[in-house]
Amino acid sequence: MSDSDILAATPEQHLHDLRAVYDMANLRLQPSENAGDGPWSVLHIIPEAHSGSEVSIGVARNIETGDLVEAATGKPIAPGTPVQPGTIEEGSWTVTTRIGVPNGVQSGHYRWTLPTDYRDRKLAPDDIYRPFSSGGNVLCRHNPQVAGVGQFDSVSLLPSGWETQVQPALDALQKDNVLTRSPTSDADKTSLKKLLTSDNSITSTVAFRSLTETGALDPPATQQAISAASGYRRAVMMYVALAHAPATGTSGIAEPAFAPAVQGSASPQDDRSTALALAAVALFHKGLPSGTLSVALLNGIRSRSAPSIAGENAPSVAKQASDPYIEELLKTAQIL
Repeated sequence: MSDSDILAATPEQHLHDLRAVYDMANLRLQPSENAGDGPWSVLHIIPEAHSGSEVSIGVARNIETGDLVEAATGKPIAPGTPVQPGTIEEGSWTVTTRIGVPNGVQSGHYRWTLPTDYRDRKLAPDDIYRPFSSGGNVLCRHNPQVAGVGQFDSVSLLPSGWETQVQPALDALQKDNVLTRSPTSDADKTSLKKLLTSDNSITSTVAFRSLTETGALDPPATQQAISAASGYRRAVMMYVALAHAPATGTSGIAEPAFAPAVQGSASPQDDRSTALALAAVALFHKGLPSGTLSVALLNGIRSRSAPSIAGENAPSVAKQASDPYIEELLKTAQIL
C-alpha cells in the first residue's frame, strides 16, 4: 500500500508525526474486560486557541489591585509563595468512528488543567506533542459520560490517513486475537507474518512489533518487511526495529542490516520515513547505542533532492536544498 501522506506533511507537522510514530509503535489493542471502559473510538480533536497555555493552579489575579490571590478564597498570596504550574487544555471533539456503538453522543467539549512537572524526568510523548493542545485524530477508549480527562483513555495520535484503518484493524482483531498477545507458537508466528503485508497499516505494524519483540524475525526478514513498506508504516516499522528488538540475541535489525533497507531506496518519501524513525528513536530512547543512529545514512538522505512541497514546482537538481521537513526532524532530535 502507498502511504504517501507523509509527502504532504509540512515542516510544521514534524512534532505531530514524531508523536504519532511513537504512539503507533506502542499501540496495544487488547479488548476490554471492564464493562465501564468506553468503546474504541476515533475522535477528531479541535483545541481552542488558548489550549496548551500555562497557568498557575488555584491562583487568580485581583483585577483591582493586580495582586495574586487564592482562586477559591480570594485571600492574597504572599510574594515568593510557590505555586503549582499547570497546562490548560480545552476544545471540542467529534466522533469519526466508534467501534460497536454507532449511536450515542457524537460531539462534545473538553476542559481541564493538568499539573506541570518540571523536575528532571524521562521525556514523555506529551512533551513533544499534545493532541488536546494542538489537535489531530486520536484513537482512544472514550466514555463521554466521564468528566474531565478521564473520559479519554489509552490515547494514541494517528498518522495522517490512518483514521480510516481503525475499524478494519479491530475487525481483524476480533477474528484472530493473535494481535493482542505475544506469539507463543509457530502458528501464532505464521499468522503474524502473513499480516506483515496486510493492506492495513495498523495490523501490519502491530504484527511487526509482536514478531520483533519476541525475536521471531531475523535481520533479512526485517529488512524485507521494511523495504516493502512506505510512508508512515515504514517509519513505524523502522522505529520498532531499532527500539523494540530484544536487548540480546541475534534477532532484530542491526545497523549493517538496516543500511540496505535505507540505501535500497532513494525516494523522497522513504527518506522522510527514515529520518522520522531515527529522530523518534533519538528522542525517546537516548540510552540506545549511538551506532543505532547512523550519521552516514542521515548525511546521505540530506544530500538527496528535496520533494516539492505544497504544490511548489521543484527547483533544478543543482539548486535543490535539503528537505525542510527532514531538517526540522533532525534539529528537534539534536542529531547531525
